[in-house]
Amino acid sequence: MSLRLEDIIAKHQGVRVLGPICMNLEQGTWLSIVGANGAGKSTLLRILAGAEAVSDGTYQFQGRRISELRNAERAKLFAYLAQAAPTQFPFTVREYVLLGALPHQWSSETRRRALCDVTKSMSLEGLLERSVVQLSGGEFQRVRLARSLLQIWLNREASVLILDEPLTSLDWKHQEHLLVLLGQLVYQGLTVVDATHQFLLMPSHDDQVLVLSPRGEALAIGKPSLTITPELIQNAFELDERSTFRARLRF
Repeated sequence: MSLRLEDIIAKHQGVRVLGPICMNLEQGTWLSIVGANGAGKSTLLRILAGAEAVSDGTYQFQGRRISELRNAERAKLFAYLAQAAPTQFPFTVREYVLLGALPHQWSSETRRRALCDVTKSMSLEGLLERSVVQLSGGEFQRVRLARSLLQIWLNREASVLILDEPLTSLDWKHQEHLLVLLGQLVYQGLTVVDATHQFLLMPSHDDQVLVLSPRGEALAIGKPSLTITPELIQNAFELDERSTFRARLRF
């Protein structure tokens, strides 16, 4: 068992914004979280990454409460990509991606090879000496993804990659490339949890989908064919019955 959530609830300033949520997620599984703006997707991802505590309920990873993990230990097991966070510090791409190696005590040669593999996987080889402040939005998103990938690259069979809107700013080619890459890593044992509004791209990749109501409650969790349905998506996004969007949910 990788992740286990039992009736978790999150409150901000005393107001419930998420939950109750119950789920078991095995290692080597891909879960996408779907819901409207403000439904609690990012809150749930922060909880899974250990960046935010639950207000009620229990969260365990590999049989241990997440609160029992020290920050240094958690950083070796969880990589968390938050929503777009621009930087004004002129890191080179190489320096920025290498931030993902900080939790680890790798040798110089191990770090070099991991950096080479990750940057190649994200098609960044020609940008390594560029300043990140000179990159386009899509290029910088790929750099941010590479940093998170490097963090779990050598321990993927025991790690969790948590991604908040990972397809943001990526063109169609790089969206598909990322989805294929993540699918390969999941096959190798990595656990992936993402929040996305581009869920029509996901059914062929996801193992499970969690659909949240606008109030942060779990409407459904299960295979995409059972969760990405016109009825559930209508409820999740409070769509009008006449919405043409419903017709696009056939796959």
